[in-house]
Amino acid sequence: MNCVFCAIADGQLPAHIVHEDEHFLVLLDIFPLRPAHLLIVAKGHAPLLADLPMVAREALLALADRVGQALYRSDPSVLGINFLLNDGPVANQHVPHLHLHLIPRRTGDLAALCWRTLTRFLPLGRKRIEARLQREAQLLRSALQ
Repeated sequence: MNCVFCAIADGQLPAHIVHEDEHFLVLLDIFPLRPAHLLIVAKGHAPLLADLPMVAREALLALADRVGQALYRSDPSVLGINFLLNDGPVANQHVPHLHLHLIPRRTGDLAALCWRTLTRFLPLGRKRIEARLQREAQLLRSALQ
């Protein structure tokens, strides 16, 4: 298997690991979107969230919360965190091994979203969007039952 995260977990590749437990490694992303961009990486090879053992899945959010709180404590300028898990290639998952991004956010660090923020609430096409959201919500409710 040629998996960068498996190689890191096996000690074959270097990484800036900040935490390790029985299920996960927490390490700094080598291509950070923001300072202190962290990854929570499954120790065992699991391409998708569904491939992760249930006990690890159940532990993932608690660990993400703990790591997030550490991000807040470590830097007073961190005012928010984006938690991002790309589940599959179509979802922009570049490394086929489960990893959760924790991207610390600071005031003024994402000017590129200004335009979207300004235009997202305009009434243009709002009825069509609302109808689509209602259909999607119903489909998801059914899928979750």
